[in-house]
Amino acid sequence: MTPDVVESSSRRVVFRRFGGPEVLEIEERPIPRPARDEVRVRVAAAGVNPVDWKLFSGQPMHDPYERSLPSGNGYDFAGVIDEVGSEIEGWAVGDRVFGGLRYHAQADHLVIDPTLLVRVPDALSLVVAGALNVVGRTAVASVESQRIGPEDVVLVSGAAGGVGILTAQLCVTRGARVVGTASSRNHELLRRLGIEPLAYGEGLADAVRAAVPDGPTAVLDTVGHGTVDLALDLGVPPERVNTVADYEARQRHPVRGVGGAAAGTAELAMIAALLAEGTIELPIDSVHPLDDVRDAYIRSIEGHATGKIVVVTNAADEARSSG
Repeated sequence: MTPDVVESSSRRVVFRRFGGPEVLEIEERPIPRPARDEVRVRVAAAGVNPVDWKLFSGQPMHDPYERSLPSGNGYDFAGVIDEVGSEIEGWAVGDRVFGGLRYHAQADHLVIDPTLLVRVPDALSLVVAGALNVVGRTAVASVESQRIGPEDVVLVSGAAGGVGILTAQLCVTRGARVVGTASSRNHELLRRLGIEPLAYGEGLADAVRAAVPDGPTAVLDTVGHGTVDLALDLGVPPERVNTVADYEARQRHPVRGVGGAAAGTAELAMIAALLAEGTIELPIDSVHPLDDVRDAYIRSIEGHATGKIVVVTNAADEARSSG
């Protein structure tokens, strides 16, 4: 099946050398065609993640991501299927979908194995869905690593960031008391979401002890910056500490490091349903046109985003109006 809208070319974000956001370019290419066991997605929105700029910067990383030049960019995406391969069943042109495809997401079109896709609930915008893949899977995996329940008092570091804000809210949905570190400008947001805010930085250990005299029962670290050492100093057992950010601390201490690789499409569907029904929220910090992708990464590298940063394509009319 072929799309109703006929286009002559497709844009994608690429980098041909390593460096800062200045290495990102917009490349025109022929519109890709799916193989018989693939579908094509007309991308509306694509998330911006810190791992993206670590990859295009060329800096050493602990995870063994393959890197070669030239390369596409981005991982998270949401859009609408506009062509299906001849052997595809269960998917159709017009289906709203989201997922992840590393080095391909920031583009007008991508082709993908549909087993990697998740349907976007009717009440969820494509902007939010396009930001969900990495943070959603990571948050679910982190919370599940500690089997968080009503008996827990959980400290979540970076509770206003993309991973942190979902992690903290998932703990709330499980009945736990949740204390989250964040800058003061995000404290009211956290309170509204049922999270007790604490300012990070100097004096944090004393603030945690004052707020939780008996100490947290679990610590979920999403930003690093000494959170693991703080948790152990507070007396939290190492097996009840999970970090998705501090690889060095995992080498020094027997803490856990369960991240997004431990969650799949079923977990993404679950968290998308929670977002669609309004049980949890994923704030969108800023939305940038694909042509302004460099600005999106400048914002990400600054490190002060609340929630997620998203780039949108010319196919994002629905995403803009509903998100």
